[in-house]
Amino acid sequence: MKHMLSFLIAAVVTVVFAVPSFAYPRPVEKLKDGVMAVVKSPLEIKDHAMAEAKDGSFLPFSLPAGLLKGSFYMVRKMVGGVLDIVTFPIYK
Repeated sequence: MKHMLSFLIAAVVTVVFAVPSFAYPRPVEKLKDGVMAVVKSPLEIKDHAMAEAKDGSFLPFSLPAGLLKGSFYMVRKMVGGVLDIVTFPIYK
């Protein structure tokens, strides 16, 4: 009985400390997410331009604001995707 209890405690400790190591994405998933972020980044311009045009009260001001905002978010998403592509074999 004493051996069984020590075995169960060892098994529980092993599972508790081993499970978080599997929580990080595998390198292939990180590479895939990075490529998808780079490929889909130009869509940010369209999305933000349409959202600003819909929400804005004066179209000549809201459309350029949406284009600038979308450009910023496109660059941000593209840089994040490139960083994921470059660092995909590195675990966090």
